[in-house]
Amino acid sequence: MKFLTFSIFILFTPKAFSYSELSRHGYVNCTTCHLSPSGGGLLTPYGRELSKAALSTWGAKQEQYFAYNAFPKISKSDQILVGAYIRGLQAYRKDDQADEARAILMQADADIAYNAPDWAVVGSIGRQEIRKGLDSDSRLFSRRHYGIYRITSNHQLRAGKFLKFYGLNDPNHQLYVRRLLNFGFDSESYNFEYSYQGEALNLFATAFKGNFKDKFSLAKEKGISLSASYFLYDKQKLGLSLYNGADNLSRRNVYGIWGIFSYHPQFFSMHEFDLQNKTIKSLNQKQDGFVTSNKVNYEPVKGIIGFLNYDLSNLNPRSVSSKKSAYGSGLQLFPRPHFEIITAWQKEEIINLKTKSDLYSLLVHFYL
Repeated sequence: MKFLTFSIFILFTPKAFSYSELSRHGYVNCTTCHLSPSGGGLLTPYGRELSKAALSTWGAKQEQYFAYNAFPKISKSDQILVGAYIRGLQAYRKDDQADEARAILMQADADIAYNAPDWAVVGSIGRQEIRKGLDSDSRLFSRRHYGIYRITSNHQLRAGKFLKFYGLNDPNHQLYVRRLLNFGFDSESYNFEYSYQGEALNLFATAFKGNFKDKFSLAKEKGISLSASYFLYDKQKLGLSLYNGADNLSRRNVYGIWGIFSYHPQFFSMHEFDLQNKTIKSLNQKQDGFVTSNKVNYEPVKGIIGFLNYDLSNLNPRSVSSKKSAYGSGLQLFPRPHFEIITAWQKEEIINLKTKSDLYSLLVHFYL
């Protein structure tokens, strides 16, 4: 159990370069920066400009482009989009009984897309981490591949393999609302999605079909999800998400509300609360509970963001180990375009058992 907790912390850390909190700068739609309607993955030329202008502490002229503008016809192209992502993690866990440390290459992916005015196709190839107890292995695989058809500038259809949109869609997958609801690491599935992105209102409707018996995938459910968000008072965003899914072992409904609030140009917070109604098929046992994640951020200097977080979960009140809490702090740095560094500490407790552990991490992300 101790090693499982440690492994979960390692595996459910950020992997998709997508920052939903950019709504505090007035960017309500993910397609402002990304080719994907729900964000993450390939950046558009404007998204690369924004990575320098809004996120990075320093940046030289043209530094933000693919491969540092080494190939001008591709590096700045709106039609051919290319990206590469390398992410490494050093993690350390400590409690009264054990100390464990682990260094992991979490991600090494390359993405490419052809982007026409009315449609686009995206493909990726990279490395997937496969854990077997204390051992680690990997395989070559495609994390995402899909096609997009733009009915109009606001209405889009997408089909293929990608992450379902749910809740905050925050890339920090150690948050309970991502990790414990299985919306985090390696949860890409084969989906058909309709999205509407307006000036204030966003809608996502997704039918998902699992991962076609891929034994290494965590996304085995089939079902539907709906998500809507509204942008108000220039920098605030409120959302509602619904999810119905089932696999061979269980079926569940998840209902969530979430929000991103900007109180000051340097001070913002992110919150999500979800209810889950789950039935274990073999036992006909119901598990009804909740999970919430909350994060408060302060950016005294552009590209230097300190944060505090608090998570609480009790998804199966029948289990003595279900009620969990976590609180912590950290620092997120964007020193220059292409670089992200996160260092964090988190105290986690299984409340009824009164067992506690400290988790420390240092994540370095380099993207081209």
